[in-house]
Amino acid sequence: MESLRRPVVYNGVTYPDYEIDFHTSNVYSKRFKDKDRALKTYPRPFSTYRNVGIPCPKMTPIGVHTLMAETFHDLLPKSPIVSYYGLLVGRDRHILKTPMGFTFICNMVCPDHIDGDPSNNHHSNLMIVTQFENILKCGPRNGKKYKGVRKRTYGTYQIQIEFRNILDENGKNFYLCKTFKTEEEAVLGFNTMLEESLLTIFGSYLGPKLYDLAYKNEVSATVQQEFILR
Repeated sequence: MESLRRPVVYNGVTYPDYEIDFHTSNVYSKRFKDKDRALKTYPRPFSTYRNVGIPCPKMTPIGVHTLMAETFHDLLPKSPIVSYYGLLVGRDRHILKTPMGFTFICNMVCPDHIDGDPSNNHHSNLMIVTQFENILKCGPRNGKKYKGVRKRTYGTYQIQIEFRNILDENGKNFYLCKTFKTEEEAVLGFNTMLEESLLTIFGSYLGPKLYDLAYKNEVSATVQQEFILR
């Protein structure tokens, strides 16, 4: 099997006694006589993320995906915003201007599991993203069927898009909402509003790239055809 090992990097510090392999995401210790014996990984409590213990200086549980992102930042694919602004993995606070003049506050750049499986740390499943993009590509949570859609008490459906880390010229959070009579209209309306919002904030270059990355609500082909024929 092909191998590409580098000394582990974590929080900007290189640990020469430990190496991680790009192609397998296995972590090795030079302290072991058997240099090809990978360190054991274990699940993070209440999740399927895989951790490995490295003394830095105390023994610390670190996500394998985090080590991959910091050690191989030059080899892993990067999201539209990370590429555009040249951001590095970490929790440094960046206050950036979007191409359309909005203020974008980025508090974290991190690895994302492309297929949504946190236990799959293969390099082909990792992408370096901002926290904003990570949330953007996530689907509905808390058992909900659709993202951004909620039923109101009097039978209508409301969609809303709120980006708390994106500010307009007056320093206010970016926020839009709209009400629809049916759930199907609201579901498709969310997709349209999301696309328009990203274009408004990030312009014609970054906007479409972010919309491609984002999670979109899906309805049956029959429902979509009904809207087209109206």
